[in-house]
Amino acid sequence: MRIEDLKAGQTASVVTIRETGADAAESVRLREMGFDEGVEIELLHRGLIGGCPIALRVGSNVIALRKAATRLLDVRLVTSDIQAEAAE
Repeated sequence: MRIEDLKAGQTASVVTIRETGADAAESVRLREMGFDEGVEIELLHRGLIGGCPIALRVGSNVIALRKAATRLLDVRLVTSDIQAEAAE
C-alpha cells in the first residue's frame, strides 16, 4: 500500500523504503527524518493543489513531503481496536 492510498487520520506502519538508483539519496533523507521500517505514521492532510505536499506525523514530528518522496515508502494500514469496532 502507498501513502497516497491513506485517508486523513489513518495510521500506517512503514514496511519498506525503496533505496535503488536515483532514489537512493532521497531514501537516505527519509531515514534521517525518522522514516524507517516499523515506524508508525499518520496522514494529517494533503495540500490543495494536486494533493501535494502531504503532511505526516512521525513520532512527535510533523513532516511535509512531496508525492515523489512518499512513493518511496510502502506502508501497511494499522487498525486500532476502536477502528475495528467501528467497522463492525
